[in-house]
Amino acid sequence: MAMKIHPQEPARLELAQLPTPVVKLKQLADIAGVERVLMKRDDLTGLEISGNKVRKLEYMVAEALEQGADTLVTHGGFQSNHCRATAAIGARLGLRVRMVLRSDDPDPPWDGNLFLDRLFGAEVSYHAADVYRSQLDRLICEVMEQERAAGRRPYFFPVGASVPLGCWGYVRAVAELAEQVGSDQPLDIYCATSSAGTQVGLMLGRALLGCENWRILGVPVSDSVEYFHSELRKLERATVERFQLDLSPEETPIDLVEGFIGPGYAIPYPEAVEAIRLLGSSEGIVLDPSYTSKAMAGMLATVKRQPAERQPLFLHTGGSFGLFACRGLISGEG
Repeated sequence: MAMKIHPQEPARLELAQLPTPVVKLKQLADIAGVERVLMKRDDLTGLEISGNKVRKLEYMVAEALEQGADTLVTHGGFQSNHCRATAAIGARLGLRVRMVLRSDDPDPPWDGNLFLDRLFGAEVSYHAADVYRSQLDRLICEVMEQERAAGRRPYFFPVGASVPLGCWGYVRAVAELAEQVGSDQPLDIYCATSSAGTQVGLMLGRALLGCENWRILGVPVSDSVEYFHSELRKLERATVERFQLDLSPEETPIDLVEGFIGPGYAIPYPEAVEAIRLLGSSEGIVLDPSYTSKAMAGMLATVKRQPAERQPLFLHTGGSFGLFACRGLISGEG
C-alpha cells in the first residue's frame, strides 16, 4: 500500500502507471506565442485504463473489494472513457462488469471505447437519451436487482466516479504534480470539466497540500458555468464533510473558462477539431473529441487573449480511444 498523502485519505488499489510525466510543449508554445506550455500526461496512466478515470477508480474499486463485491455496475455514454476503464479493470481483477449506456442507436457501431468495452467482456445495455436522463435510477436499480437475483454482489458507482471517494484520485495527483514541478511554482492548471470529480480533486489537493500559487481552471464541456459552479461546490462540500477536512469554501475557489462547450456534450465544433489537428501535427499528441480538445481550445484562446502571469499547464485527461469513432472529423468526411 502506498504511503498516504493525507491522514484522511481512504484505501486505494494501485492500478495506474504513476507518476505520469510532465512535458514541455515547445512547438505549441511557439504557435500560441507564449514562453512555455506544460502538459501533465494523464493519458499515460496505462494503455487500457488510460486517462483520468483510473485515478478515481483506484479508490472506488478498493472499496468494492473491501465490501466483498464481485460485480461492478456503472453508466455513461456509449463512448464513455470511464466505462472503458472500468471494463478493463474488471477484466484485470476477475470482476463482472455491467454497464448502462446512453445511445439513441439501439445497436451502435462497435468502435472506439465501445469496441474495447465488448473486448474486455463487459455486459452492456443501450438506452435512448430521453430514457437514460429521466429513468436512470430505475435502470440502475433493475441491473442491481438482476445481479443480486443471480447470486452476485454488485457495487455501483456513477459516471466518472465523481463522488467524494473518487475525488481523492486528483488530490493525490496534486501531490504527484507538486513533486514534479514544485508546490511554489505559479501555475494555471487547465482541465476539462464534466462530471466534476477531477476539478474538485484538484481544488481540494491544492488547498490540502499548500499549493497556493496554483490556480485550477476548469473548462466546462457539457453544461453551463452556472451549473458547474453549483455542482462543483456541492461535490466539494460533500467531500469535505465525509472526510472531515478542515477547509472552507474560500480555500477552494472555483475558476471556470466559459465558452467552449460548443453545441453540446460530445458534439465537436471547428475550434475543438482544430485543437485535435494542432496537437497531432505539432506535438504528436492525440486529443479526444469530447473533453480534451475543448479544454485545449479553451486554454489556447485564454493564453492568446491574455498572457498568463502563471505558467500554463494542461492536464491531459485522456480519452484518445474516442477519437477512433470520429475519424470523419479529421479526414474531412464528417
